[in-house]
Amino acid sequence: MERVRNRNKEGFSMIRDGRPYTNENGWEDNGLITDRSDDVKNAVDEWIRQNVRAAGKILPGRTSYGMKHLLEHDTGIYLTNNEFKDAMMLAGHPPVNAGELNWRYRIVLTREINDNPSPFFQWAGKFKRDASPCGDFVRDMLACFDFPKTASHQAISSYLWQAGACRGAVDAFEELWRAYAGENH
Repeated sequence: MERVRNRNKEGFSMIRDGRPYTNENGWEDNGLITDRSDDVKNAVDEWIRQNVRAAGKILPGRTSYGMKHLLEHDTGIYLTNNEFKDAMMLAGHPPVNAGELNWRYRIVLTREINDNPSPFFQWAGKFKRDASPCGDFVRDMLACFDFPKTASHQAISSYLWQAGACRGAVDAFEELWRAYAGENH
């Protein structure tokens, strides 16, 4: 197993006594997830369990700082960057370089259809093996961690527009939504 790089180029590490601490330009955050209530600890642990998987490659475009915001979006729980780093370490996800302010990880983020409460997500899952534009859309939807969990027509339409989705993806979504609405209303 590859060892975690514990120091940055200046020789500085943000792990002390096996636990993270953050020193950003002299401001120190040494708060730990273990200092939070059992309800918060359990909710954060469950979110990590459902949404984070170990991987060989570094997750591109996401750090501990950005991921803590995803957690807050999904659960309503605000954590400091250091508390989130601590939760990830305790869940078995060490940083690539503990000397970085915002830690990167060798992980993938997932959205599992069974963990999403939206009836549309659950209904659309039956198309994930289809060799069709609708099947392609559903596979992309399930693989995209940022896809809106509320899955209302408005939320999905807005997301697709903001993400710059191609016409084929938008058409596939509209076709799926019409079928979903026809079966469920």
